[in-house]
Amino acid sequence: MFIKGIRAFRSLCDGGPYPAPMLPSLGYQGFRTAPIPSGWVQMGERWALWWNGREVASVTPAREGGYRLHLDALKMWQTKNAPVASILQGKRFAERWCAARLYPGLPLREAVVRLTDNTPIKPAPPLPGLPATREQQRQAERLDAAAAAASARVMAALEPIRPPTEIKPRAKGPWKGRIRPSNADFSRV
Repeated sequence: MFIKGIRAFRSLCDGGPYPAPMLPSLGYQGFRTAPIPSGWVQMGERWALWWNGREVASVTPAREGGYRLHLDALKMWQTKNAPVASILQGKRFAERWCAARLYPGLPLREAVVRLTDNTPIKPAPPLPGLPATREQQRQAERLDAAAAAASARVMAALEPIRPPTEIKPRAKGPWKGRIRPSNADFSRV
């Protein structure tokens, strides 16, 4: 009974009987058209460290002054939140903390250099497919021929209507313009 009362109260406070919509997480990338960021990226007052297409650390201003550091390297239990005095201190700590976890086999300096590399990640080229069979080649040729014939028909239909090439001769004298077609058959004397 008590739980139902809390739910009813929450739904009234939210403005209706429906649950609040789910908001995307901070790291949600959506449909990406820009290149995938890497290294430190500034978004307003917030700094984010990107690695392998995902955000692994962020430094944000705190309400009580100073800055807040959020670290999220590989596994769920490897997250850490800590207050830092400045953006520079937070970035330096995040670089070392994430580099130690993301590149355990490398020395720390090399791992930090690799982690903070700002070159955007290029998507991998598509893998080559198998060569086409004879039947697929014949089908492609038939489709090409049919497409060429169809485009020729469409282009012919879209051409503007041209006037006829042979034009009737016009009468050149003043007296020829007065002859009516019915009198044209009479002979002259």
